[in-house]
Amino acid sequence: MIAAAPNRLRTALDLYRKQLISELIKCGIFKDQHGRQLFELTLTELEDEMRWVNLQREGDVIY
Repeated sequence: MIAAAPNRLRTALDLYRKQLISELIKCGIFKDQHGRQLFELTLTELEDEMRWVNLQREGDVIY
């Protein structure tokens, strides 16, 4: 039962990562400022991109 917990955490993080990628694509973001595809970015980098998008929208929080 304890061994299943890391799998649930991994699944939750993967889902969150996919949601961030989906939201960024909806906003017209397909690559980061260095030209890397969204799927190549870490979770932290995706969160940073989302923060940048939110700032560009003048505080209209998307996620």
